[in-house]
Amino acid sequence: MNNERAITGSCFLVGSYSVVPSRNLIIHDGKETLITPKMLAVLTELAKHQSETLSKEQLLLAVWGTLHTSDMVLSRAISDLRKVFSDSARQQHTIETVTKQGYRLKEKVVWQQTTVDVSDEVTPVETELSQSKSSQLPPSKLAIRHSSSEPSLVATSSDSEPSKEVNKSLYMIVFMLLAATVFIVINSNTSAPDELGLEYENNYLTLNDDTERNIRFSVDGKYLAYVSYSSKGSGSTIKLQSISDKSVLTIGGTDKTAQIYSDIAPTFSPDGKKIAYKHFSKKSGCTINVYSINDATIQTLAECPMSKTDALDWSPDGKYIVSTMFNYIEKVESLVLVNVLTGKNKTLLAPTQPASGYLWPRFSPDGRSIAVVHFQPNNNLWVIGLVDIKSGKFSEIIALGEEVSQVVWNEVGDALYYLVVRSKDKGIWQVNLSTKAELFLVDIDSSSLDYDAKADKFAYIEREAQLNIWRSSQTDSGEINSQPLFQNLSQTNYPSLSPDNKHLAFIATESGVDSLWVRTIESNANLLLLQAEQNDKLSEPTWSPDGKQLLVSALNKAQSRMIEFDMELGNSRLFAANNNVKMGKWSRDGRFMYWYEQIDGIWQVMEHNLSTAQKKIVLSYPVSRFESIDGKNLYYQKIGTVNVHSRDLKQSKIAQPKDEMSLSLRGTYSWDAHLNAIYYISRSVTNTTNMLFRMDLPSGEIEELYPLKVMPTDAGRNLSIGEDGRVAYYTKLDKYRTDIVLMTKK
Repeated sequence: MNNERAITGSCFLVGSYSVVPSRNLIIHDGKETLITPKMLAVLTELAKHQSETLSKEQLLLAVWGTLHTSDMVLSRAISDLRKVFSDSARQQHTIETVTKQGYRLKEKVVWQQTTVDVSDEVTPVETELSQSKSSQLPPSKLAIRHSSSEPSLVATSSDSEPSKEVNKSLYMIVFMLLAATVFIVINSNTSAPDELGLEYENNYLTLNDDTERNIRFSVDGKYLAYVSYSSKGSGSTIKLQSISDKSVLTIGGTDKTAQIYSDIAPTFSPDGKKIAYKHFSKKSGCTINVYSINDATIQTLAECPMSKTDALDWSPDGKYIVSTMFNYIEKVESLVLVNVLTGKNKTLLAPTQPASGYLWPRFSPDGRSIAVVHFQPNNNLWVIGLVDIKSGKFSEIIALGEEVSQVVWNEVGDALYYLVVRSKDKGIWQVNLSTKAELFLVDIDSSSLDYDAKADKFAYIEREAQLNIWRSSQTDSGEINSQPLFQNLSQTNYPSLSPDNKHLAFIATESGVDSLWVRTIESNANLLLLQAEQNDKLSEPTWSPDGKQLLVSALNKAQSRMIEFDMELGNSRLFAANNNVKMGKWSRDGRFMYWYEQIDGIWQVMEHNLSTAQKKIVLSYPVSRFESIDGKNLYYQKIGTVNVHSRDLKQSKIAQPKDEMSLSLRGTYSWDAHLNAIYYISRSVTNTTNMLFRMDLPSGEIEELYPLKVMPTDAGRNLSIGEDGRVAYYTKLDKYRTDIVLMTKK
């Protein structure tokens, strides 16, 4: 007998609960509960691996047959099963959530080993194995005898009722199915269960075409302040919205003498009477303004510190406003305190980690420290920690490989809530400051978060984004043809065109899981090469000059590595390295190989001469991109800058080699290098439209080609140009919409 088939069709016990798969029933104390087929499939898969932890990916593949589906369907099934077992995520007697690993069935499973329908007469098969021998086999491979005191799993033919009773039972089953369906549909639109067994009720405060950012609760929890970008306007404004009646007031007001203005990053004063925010205009530059809610007056407090991130927070004693400040020498984002009375600045210590920054600062309730997200792009780490206000010292709480956006304090100041985005683990998490224990609260797709400690409720900005790879080309007559490349893949980026222009490698992301694909241009056929491991982020696939090899980086907080594929033989191997490595590529002439490697804590650009096997360091800067065309020059872009520099590789032995700035980008970071040119996307010199440019390397002349609608900004390669320069593949933001949601516990 096929053992897998036997298990799948068998009745079984989960503790004192009887599961009847053929009828989608769970029976306990004489009560029958009808469950959905997906709930049954999830429970059966857990039962087949009783006491083992199954990852979300394993369960999604086993039950739904694909990873390209939302984790919410699995979370819903787990939550509904817990209700059947009179269980909850807080009281995990039956199904246990293993944090960041998956789920485990804790109760003992006893199988009734038969593939016959339960309406047939079945006599359980007795085992002839001794107790000592049978205990060595998995329960699923044993035929078990049930005592008379156990709930019956079978219905013999002698128990059959007359046909009227059978029809009555069928009607009841149909009714229960319809009722269950209606219940699921209604509840799926109102709340979403989390991993703690808590349910939240969502109340949409906005439903419009505007883009919202930087959400903040008022001190009394009655209002929300946020930034709103109107689809019809040229800038952004601060909105003050009542939670009770959803009425909206626009604060600040425009600078009538400026054509373009922008107000961002609102934060309430401790007494709730004022709102500080950043105001940008052509006339005044950037200033920190303070809006008085009572009389609608505006005071300019100070000039904004130069920064690349938008964040403000008011200290609990009302004396300071914290902002971020970019250090152009160290290339890091640090913190600065602005005195509310004098407008003077006090700079705190900058981060010591190279190429990093402090993001989204929030004062602690006692005002002694500031919670921040410390981004370390070289290590692909998002570190949550505290900056001591007196000493400026940074202390780490936890380090994550997933992207973190926002960190806020709980009501007593002993824990932090943080928001994970663009990951299969996306949602709101909590970390205890003393134990550093992490707890998953609820799955949401958001870009901004705040917490009202008095009412114990969250507000977040629900985000819906769609990235896609587009193809644009220009005919001899000047006509531009542009079209999206994919219709059936959720998120796609990092396009990389093969040297023969026949294949395109790219990364697709579904439910936070990355995959490496190759598309044949002529036939539009897609080939899956690699699905990333847990918490891995794939980036920048690169072709060898002959198109026979493909290299991709797999980034992880534990270790960054590279995987090399042989496209002819179909083999793959791990790039040999003892350190963290990423961003591997070949020179276009095939004589050299380059990569980014962390040596003794410092990231270096390495060069490998493929003919002599000689390896050496050619650059020691923290970079976001680099390319070498012919092995003679290295083109690179430092993290946090918009300039592309070049280095003559013959100077690698010189103590202080002299580099030159090749070009300056505006508005985006995407560029691609060829044998005689650099192609890049930047804003036009005549207007704000993003254009594709070509810079001729021998002469330095720049040619404006044609407009491209791309992502606003993104570090890394999101542009790939054909060898003839006529065709461009690029990542485009197809759809982006947001709405503000108030989330309270039921």
